[in-house]
Amino acid sequence: MKLFCLLFSLFLVESLAYYYDRYVKLVHLTNMGIRRAYLKNDLRVRGRSGANRLEHLIETIVEEINTELIHQDFRNHSKICLLLAVPDHDEILFMPEHPDLYYKANLYFDKMLQDLNTIAGVDMEGCSYPYEYSLKQLANDTRKLVAWSLKSIIGRRMLGESVRVDDTESLIAKCLLLGIYFSTQSPESYIKQVDIDSRSRTCITTDTRNIQKRYRKIEGTWFEIHSGEQRGESLEAQLQYGYPRVQPTY
Repeated sequence: MKLFCLLFSLFLVESLAYYYDRYVKLVHLTNMGIRRAYLKNDLRVRGRSGANRLEHLIETIVEEINTELIHQDFRNHSKICLLLAVPDHDEILFMPEHPDLYYKANLYFDKMLQDLNTIAGVDMEGCSYPYEYSLKQLANDTRKLVAWSLKSIIGRRMLGESVRVDDTESLIAKCLLLGIYFSTQSPESYIKQVDIDSRSRTCITTDTRNIQKRYRKIEGTWFEIHSGEQRGESLEAQLQYGYPRVQPTY
């Protein structure tokens, strides 16, 4: 029995190492694809020409997640948050001691690589597995590009004067975008849950410290709402001093 337990433990350790190593490799490949998409502003989508490929990918993924939601069940936010904001926080979806769940996460990144090709039109030729960076370094690189792209998307879809559509489906997508963006800003206390108050049309984010923040559009401007329904800082101001302040270049 003791020998069996020892062998089984060794099997789990080896399995965990295999799936974790593949996980880091997939994050690396995804990071390379995200960088290639970020550098291309040549799409014609959503009635716009010269659209950025990474922005288009993020918006499409959010809208696909949105269609999977049932009423106000935002559990799928965790998946997109892992892929785009905090790939170094794999505890979002699973407990690391269970290697089969690394396998589950790897499926998400396999799908992400497919989306980079089919949605963003990114040519992944030349991308290979060898990498020299830690998971934290890879995640920081991803967050920088995704955060800048989200600033642009949120500015266009939530702050833009031409955007007046505020139906429930649109509101859900906007709240999801906020959840991902704030996760890029504070990855150690990333947003673990996103909800809406449909009556007041408010986005409610909850981070890993169980701190909630609420955002609502008042008289055409999005504000953070404090207790007592007092207006806090505008979302536009928060985006202006959010990281990164200067557009990343390569």
